[in-house]
Amino acid sequence: MAISSDVSAPLVVVVGATGIQGGSVLRNLISSDKSYRLRGLTRDASKPAAQKLKDTGVEVVSVSISVGNETAVRDAFSGADIVFSVTNFWEHMDEGREIAEGKLMADAAKAVGAKLFIFSGLPPVKKISGGKYPYMIHFDGKAEVVDYARTLLPTVDVQAGYYMTNLSNPLLGLQRQADGSYVWEQPTADDPVYPYIDMVSEYGLFVRYAIESPDYNKGGGTIHTYSELVRPSEAAATLERVRGIKITVTHAPSLGAVRSKFEGLGLPPHIVLDLMDSVSAIELGYYNGQELSDVQQNVRANLPRKLKTFEEFLHENPDFLKE
Repeated sequence: MAISSDVSAPLVVVVGATGIQGGSVLRNLISSDKSYRLRGLTRDASKPAAQKLKDTGVEVVSVSISVGNETAVRDAFSGADIVFSVTNFWEHMDEGREIAEGKLMADAAKAVGAKLFIFSGLPPVKKISGGKYPYMIHFDGKAEVVDYARTLLPTVDVQAGYYMTNLSNPLLGLQRQADGSYVWEQPTADDPVYPYIDMVSEYGLFVRYAIESPDYNKGGGTIHTYSELVRPSEAAATLERVRGIKITVTHAPSLGAVRSKFEGLGLPPHIVLDLMDSVSAIELGYYNGQELSDVQQNVRANLPRKLKTFEEFLHENPDFLKE
C-alpha cells in the first residue's frame, strides 16, 4: 500500500514513531492492503530515523508528550481517527509521570474526536495477585492508564510481551564468562513460560489487527502479544543449537540474594521492589494465562502474517548474540 493523502483514509497518529513499538506499528500499517494517512510523533523530527520515516510518506511531527504541554499534544493529535500511544517507564522510572503522560494522551485523543485509542499496556499485577505483589509499578501504571482511557473512548490495550532482545540485557540476560560460555541466572528454580516477541517486527502486527478488526476497532478490548511461548531452558537450548554457544541456566540461592544483587547495582529502592515483584510472572504467568484463551488464539490465527519462532528470529538476526 502507498500511504494515502486522501482525506477519506483514516488518519492514524503514532506516538514514539522512531522507537521500537511505534516504528513497528508504522511499518506494519504501511504494509497493509488498506489505505491510511499516517502521522508519526517524535521529540526530534530532525534526527535521521525521523527523516527516513518522512521518505516513506509518513507525516512527522515534533512534540514532547509531557504535562504542561497539553495544547501541543492536542495539536499533534488533531484530525486523528485512531491514536496509538506508548509510554517509556524505564526512561525516568517514575510511575506518577507515566500515568500522567498516558492520561494526557487519552485526554487529547478524546478532545480531537478520535474514534479509537490504542495503548501499549501491561497487566495489573497488584489487582491480579490480590495485593500479593503490590510493587510492580511498571505494569500497574500502564494498567491504570488503560482503565482511565476506557472511561473516555473505545480503547484497545495491546499488551507488550517479553522482548526477545532482553536476552542481551545485562540486567536480565546472559552473562558471558571468561571461557566464552554464558551463565543465565533465573530468580528461582522454576522454568516458567514467557511470551517472547520480536518487538521490532511483530508488535505492530497486533496493533494493525486491532485497527482492522471489527472485534476491536468499535468497542476496544485487550490483546496479549507474543511471537512464541518459550521457557528459559528452551531458549538456552535453541541458542546453543543455532549460535553454537554454551549456556548454563542457573538460579539464585534465594530471593534475598536476588534483592542483594539489585541493591548492589545501585538501583533506586522502588525499582528494586518492582524487579523483585517480577517473580509474579513465575507464579501467575506473565499474562495470567489469558494468552491461551480462545479469544486470544483467534487474534493470532487472523493476523496478517505468520508469527515467527524464537529460532526463526535468531536466523533472521544473525548479529544478535553472535558468538
